[in-house]
Amino acid sequence: MSDDQKADLPPPEGLGPRALALWTGTVEGVELEAGEVVLLYEACRLVDDIDAMQAALDELGPVVKGSRGQPAASPLIREIRGHKLALQRILRTLLAAMPEEEEGRRLSASDRGRKAAIHRWHGARADSTVRPMWPRPEEAS
Repeated sequence: MSDDQKADLPPPEGLGPRALALWTGTVEGVELEAGEVVLLYEACRLVDDIDAMQAALDELGPVVKGSRGQPAASPLIREIRGHKLALQRILRTLLAAMPEEEEGRRLSASDRGRKAAIHRWHGARADSTVRPMWPRPEEAS
């Protein structure tokens, strides 16, 4: 991506400080496809929503009056949790498109999926070299 094209990805208007940090940290030095830009935009909006709801929760408190006057958990707690889960999914999808792209070659969706499945099933072992369980016939002698 040329320097002219990088300048075409300014942060959207009205982002809060944490969302702006997410945008600039993600866009810096990386070529994003159109779908990735949309995901990043939505992730930034979710960060802003979470910050606004957290500020309201801090102001109002975690306990509110229920329908019959009883103490009840604030519905903001559930909304914040849901937004955090949505943000986590978006970031996982967005960051899965960028790992270890060697020599400027982007991984295909199939390659990313294969790599994610191997990592999911094998965990940290997937990152190390795999040694054979039994020696090869030519190594046994």
